[in-house]
Parts: sequence; structure tokens; C-alpha cells
Amino acid sequence: MGPGPPSPDSSSEVAGPSASSKGSPSVVLRKPLPDGFPVLPGAVAVPLPEDDPGLIGLWVSEAVGSAAYDFYAAALPEAGYSIVGLYPGGEVALVRFSVPDGEIWQIMAHGTPDGRLAIEVRLDRP
Repeated sequence: MGPGPPSPDSSSEVAGPSASSKGSPSVVLRKPLPDGFPVLPGAVAVPLPEDDPGLIGLWVSEAVGSAAYDFYAAALPEAGYSIVGLYPGGEVALVRFSVPDGEIWQIMAHGTPDGRLAIEVRLDRP
């Protein structure tokens, strides 16, 4: 399955230099995933790509169907996050929620080419 999950801090902090830099390396600054943020049971953290600074957390899971959507629709309010919008879908399910500072984030759950479920926590985007 690949390398084990990164430490909780490494999945959401500062990424390394960008390959597209010519001179000095650029650093991708990421919002940190709050302590105690709910994670779908059995989901495994994967390294964040350096070219997507809006991505805050990324996991894969063997769960099927609407497991991630159902989990986050219930777990986010229980953890103190207000749901802004619920968007179930066939290929992609989306949950928009607010974090304590009032910013809107989203969770996207979608299939991967190898048949697993990818779960992304990211800054809100259209």
C-alpha cells in the first residue's frame, strides 16, 4: 500500500521546494489541520502534493459508497464545525463547513483509479 501515514503535523504544514522554481526555492504554506479533526475510521493519510496549496489533508480508504460523506455529515457538527452545505453525489460528494476562524473549508470524497476512496480536506473553492 505504500509508505505509512505521515506524522499528524507533516500532513498539513509546510511543503518542500517547488519543482517549478528557477532561482530560490518557493515554499508552499498550508493551513494546518486542527488538532482532533475527525478522520474516517480506517482512512490512511497520504503525502500532500506540492502543487496544490489549497489541500489541507488527504486520506485514502477502502470504504465504499457514501461512507465518507455520511461520516463527515455527522462527525463535523459533533466536533464543533458548522455545516454550510451538504452535496451528495455519485462521483464526488462534498461537505462545506466553517472552521473556528469563520473560514469555509470543504471535504471532497471521490473514487481513485485503483478503486479506493480519496478524502480531501481543502480550502473552499467554486
